[in-house]
Amino acid sequence: MGRIAGQEAVAVRTFRLMGERLSELAEHERPRERLAEHGPEALRDAELVALVLRHGHAGASALEVAERLLKDYGGLVGLAAARTADLERRAGMGPALGGSVVAACQLAVRIRAEEERVPLVRSVIDVADLAIPLLQHCRTHRVVAFVVDGSAQLRRAVTIADDGIALSPVLVREVLTTVLHHGGGAVALASSHPDGDAAPTEVDRLVADGVATGARSVGLGFIGAVTVAGRLWEEVPVPAPPASTPG
Repeated sequence: MGRIAGQEAVAVRTFRLMGERLSELAEHERPRERLAEHGPEALRDAELVALVLRHGHAGASALEVAERLLKDYGGLVGLAAARTADLERRAGMGPALGGSVVAACQLAVRIRAEEERVPLVRSVIDVADLAIPLLQHCRTHRVVAFVVDGSAQLRRAVTIADDGIALSPVLVREVLTTVLHHGGGAVALASSHPDGDAAPTEVDRLVADGVATGARSVGLGFIGAVTVAGRLWEEVPVPAPPASTPG
C-alpha cells in the first residue's frame, strides 16, 4: 500500500506541475531549488531536462517542454538518440535549445563510456597491471602514485620522483596531498628498478610503509606497493597496522 500511495503522489505532483509555469510553482518545488536543496538524484528526468532547457516558450514552461520531449521520444534513451535538426524544428526550441539537449545527452554517453574504460584497482595485482606498461622501459628509478577513488576506479597516475627517492615527511605529505587533491579515497605505489632486479629494496619498503601509515592517519586506504623491472614485478611488503586496543 505504501509503495502504491507513493506512486500515486508522484503522479499527482507530475500532473499538477505540468499545468503550472515554473514561476508559478512554490519555490521549493522548482527544479533549480530542488536541485540545490536535495541534489540531482532527487529530480525526475523531466526536471533535469528542464534545467538543461533553462526556459520554455510562449504557452509552455521548460518543464512542460521537457515532459513533452520525453513522451515523444520514449524517454531518455530515445531523447539521447535525437538529432539536433529534429529538435530545433520543435516549437520554441530552435538551434540553441536543440543543441543544448543533444550536447547534454552526448556528455552523458561519453561519461558512461569513460567510466567503462577506467581501470579498477582493488589489489596489488591490479597495481602491477597498471605499473608494468608505465615503468617497464623506464631507465630511471621512477616512483608513481596511483590515485584511486571510493569506487576503486583509477583517478590518476602521478609521478612522485624520477631519479631515486628517500623516505621523508615531505614525500609522504606530497603523496597524500596529491591523493586528496584529486578526490582519491586510496593510494597505491609503484617504482621502477632499471637494474633489472625487481626485488624490493630497503628504501622501497620504508617508503611504502611511510605512505601506508600516513594514508591511514588521514582516512585513506593503502592498496599496496610494487616494484617493476621490465616485465617482472614484486610486491613490496608492508607491515600490518597495529591492532587497536579496547578502550
